[in-house]
Amino acid sequence: MHKFSRRHVLASLGIMGGSAVLTGCGRQLSGEQEALGRQAVETGGKTEAAEPAPPAQAAVEQLATASRDWTYRELDPEEAGQLAYDIYPQGSCMYSVFGSVIMQLANKVGEPFRSFPIEMMRYGAVGIGGWGSTCGVVNGCSALIGLFHRGDDERKIREELTADVCLWYENEALPTFQPDNPALDVEIASTATGSVLCHVSSGAWCKAAGCDAFSVERRERCRRLSAEGAMKVVEVLNNKANGRPDFVDINAEVHSCIECHGKDSQRDSLGMMNCMPCHSFDGEHP
Repeated sequence: MHKFSRRHVLASLGIMGGSAVLTGCGRQLSGEQEALGRQAVETGGKTEAAEPAPPAQAAVEQLATASRDWTYRELDPEEAGQLAYDIYPQGSCMYSVFGSVIMQLANKVGEPFRSFPIEMMRYGAVGIGGWGSTCGVVNGCSALIGLFHRGDDERKIREELTADVCLWYENEALPTFQPDNPALDVEIASTATGSVLCHVSSGAWCKAAGCDAFSVERRERCRRLSAEGAMKVVEVLNNKANGRPDFVDINAEVHSCIECHGKDSQRDSLGMMNCMPCHSFDGEHP
C-alpha cells in the first residue's frame, strides 16, 4: 500500500519549496490536516495520525498540469492600458504594467493567473526600490515576456521581444495615453528620452516639460507611461501569439559602439541600450 504524506502531495503538485499559491489548494490541505488530527489513534501509548487515503492520481496530475499552464491568451491593449492606469496607485509602474496583464488573464482564464502574487512587482517602483535604474515599465514588460517565453529554447525570442519594448521606450515620444478619468486633468508632455533608465528617462522628461522630479505632473506622466507600457507589451505578445512579431533594430550609433567595445573588439562592455545619454562627447571620440 502506497503512503502519501503532505510532502508527497505537494511535490506531485509541483509546489514544493514555497507556499501553495493555488487558491483553494492550501485550504484543502489544511482541511486534510485537521481531519487527520481528529482521526488520531492511540498506539502503544503514543498518538499517531492516521495515514490519508491515496489521492486519485488523475486528479493530482490534472491539478499539477493546471498549475503550470502559463500560456498567454490574446488580450485587448486598450483594456490593459486603462487597467494599468487605474491600479497604478496600488504599487506604481512595474506593478501596474505586470498586474494589468495578469489580472485580465485571471478574469479570462482563472488559475494559475488568479493566484499569482502580483504584489511582488512593487519592488520595481522608481527604477527598482527607488534606485533610479531600469524603469519599472520596461521591467514589468520584460517580466511578462519572460513568464510566457521562459523555456531554454526560447532565449532568442525573449531577447527579441524585450528588445522591441526597450527600443520603443527609448525612441518613442511618450506618453500619449489618454485615460478615461485622469487623476490629474492637465496636458502631459510627450518626449523621447533615449534611455531605459528611470533617472535618465524621468530627468529628460522633467527638463522637456519644465517640471521637477517630485511634482504631481511627473507622477501623472509615469502613471500614463505605465498604461502605455501595458498596451505595448500586450501588442508585442499578441503579435508573437499570432506569428507576426515585428522586430526592430538598434540604431547606427549604438551599432558603432558595440563594434568597438563588444566581444569582437575591446570586449569591455555588454549591452545594447542607447549609450549617448551617458556617454556623449563634445569633440572627437577618445
